[in-house]
Order: sequence, then C-alpha cells, then structure tokens
Amino acid sequence: MCEEAAPGEVLGGHGTPAPPLEELLKKPLPPPRIHIRPWWFPVEELRNPLVFYLETWVADAIFGPDRAQIPQMEWQGQVLLTVDLTSSGDFVEIAIFGRPRMQNRMRKVLVSLMLWHRQHQNRAEKMQQLEDSLKGPLLDPDA
Repeated sequence: MCEEAAPGEVLGGHGTPAPPLEELLKKPLPPPRIHIRPWWFPVEELRNPLVFYLETWVADAIFGPDRAQIPQMEWQGQVLLTVDLTSSGDFVEIAIFGRPRMQNRMRKVLVSLMLWHRQHQNRAEKMQQLEDSLKGPLLDPDA
C-alpha cells in the first residue's frame, strides 16, 4: 500500500524524477514577481494604505505559504495587498491599498478569516488534549 521511494525518485512512477540538490543549487533563481497595478485601480489610491499585523501562521493559512491567494483576493476585493514579513518573523505586515470603503471591507474579511483559523486551531488543540487524556489511563494495565 505505501511505497518506499529511493532518493530522487517519484512515488507511483508518474512524472520525472526529482533533480539532485547540486543541480538545483546551480540553477539561477527565478525572477522576482513584479507587481503591476491593474488597469482598474486608480493611482490616487496608492497614497493611504491601511496597515495592520497578523501572526505569520495565520497569514500562511489565509494566503497560502507561497502567498498564491493574494491576486485572487485583490481582484475580488478591488484592492492591492502587500504582505511583508516583519523583522521578528512572528508577524506579517499587511498593507491594503484602495478606496477607504474597500480597504475596510478587505480588513473585515481578513479579520474574519483570522478568527475562523484561530477557532479552528483552538478546537484542534482541545481535541488533541481530549484524545491524550482519554488514551492515558487506557494504556496503563495496572490502573
């Protein structure tokens, strides 16, 4: 059922084998993502961003670890987002550019997603504690 893969080999036989680390290190880095202002976004709205901070793990859950969800959220919210890691690394700085009404709407969406992810995380931690407390006495045959 579970296959063991040799280094550099793809599981299941589909695709090409992964290149060794030495080859990856020799390749040039991909060009940085250039953020171009969309045609629908007015230039005047770049002056006053709404800035707030989120924990890094929450931002990864909302935007994805590689921030792949940002363009879709920008398009749907008609705002521009920048998500930058702070110097401490525990928080990210989110700047929302756009009309004030759209900025507030996007902030509310992001705060709502943050609360949902925190509740989900807390629920998962409580379930893990419950499982651990239930397993403890059952494993001890002398109890």
